[in-house]
Amino acid sequence: MIMLKRWFLVVVCMLMLNSMHTVAAEAKRHITVESSEQLYAAIHEANRVGGNTTIQLRRGLYAIHRPIVVTAPGITLQSESLNAKDVVLRGPGMKQTGQVFSLLRVNAPHFSFIGLTAEQAPNHIIQVAGENNADYFHLSRSVLRDSYEQLLKVSHRPGQPEAADFGVVEYSTFAYSAGIGPQYYIGGIDLHLGQHWHIRHNQFYGIASPAKRVAEHAIHLWYSSGHITVEDNIIVNSDRGIGFGMANKGNQGGVIKDNWIIHADNGHPYADAGITLESSPDTIVSGNWVLQYHSYPNSIEYRFPATQRVEITNNTTNKRIRRRNGGGATVTNNHNADKLTPLQVSTLIERFPPEYRPAVRAAIAQ
Repeated sequence: MIMLKRWFLVVVCMLMLNSMHTVAAEAKRHITVESSEQLYAAIHEANRVGGNTTIQLRRGLYAIHRPIVVTAPGITLQSESLNAKDVVLRGPGMKQTGQVFSLLRVNAPHFSFIGLTAEQAPNHIIQVAGENNADYFHLSRSVLRDSYEQLLKVSHRPGQPEAADFGVVEYSTFAYSAGIGPQYYIGGIDLHLGQHWHIRHNQFYGIASPAKRVAEHAIHLWYSSGHITVEDNIIVNSDRGIGFGMANKGNQGGVIKDNWIIHADNGHPYADAGITLESSPDTIVSGNWVLQYHSYPNSIEYRFPATQRVEITNNTTNKRIRRRNGGGATVTNNHNADKLTPLQVSTLIERFPPEYRPAVRAAIAQ
């Protein structure tokens, strides 16, 4: 009996040691960097060993002189303080170059970008390559600003099924610091084909075109995207707020709820609707505030025959909710209001980084 107990204890100990070895093998590697050269070297090493690495950036300015490319799964970039104001990744400028230059290209799943500011990109700040199945992307507590094209691009290859799915974008700010973009081909989040994303608690400012035509939306999900929740985002002075679908490149289902979309009468030449559904069936639009002080007549639009079985309910607007081009929706219990309460104004302003608060206050405190 004693021998059996001893063997039992030996087996238990072996199992515990094996479990500890497995946990240790799966634990993330950690690299701390404090210069651009060290950052590039850390990315190279993380890719080389197969990912599963956290790269922690110390306080400072990091010059991004060539794209950072992530090719292995489970890589995290984060600031040491987890405060976006402490670490800035700065590209060569918000201008065209002779080649594609996004500050960061994500070609692998389970990538996280946390507590960082990234700015001044010739193309995108971040491109998530759906064509490479870069699923489970996570952006949190960061600032993406001042790119020549869309700030966050989730791409795909036309005609192919691969997509970036199950992403989370939260507690982050997307902005054009001048209050208007450098051209019309800009946007906040431009997502193609992806499924089951959650976009929540973010701020957008100045996603607006200076000339030629309207800018893309602050949040635009299309090209066969689907089942996405867009919740509690603040969008200020952007040509178009939230868009699901575009013409015949639609979206399936999803929820747009409890967002705040405000646009001052500030002379933006292409100010448009706050929320648009285009070929987006089975979508719920609920609890949003859309206040527009420019001349465009519609706050919410649902368009095209494929837009059916839509519910638009409990929203507050100062312009029309309008059916266009054969769209279908049940429109119930929506309300009119001309302005926000003082408490709402102060709460929304506090969500933005300090450098944007004066401009945001001027826009929303009508």
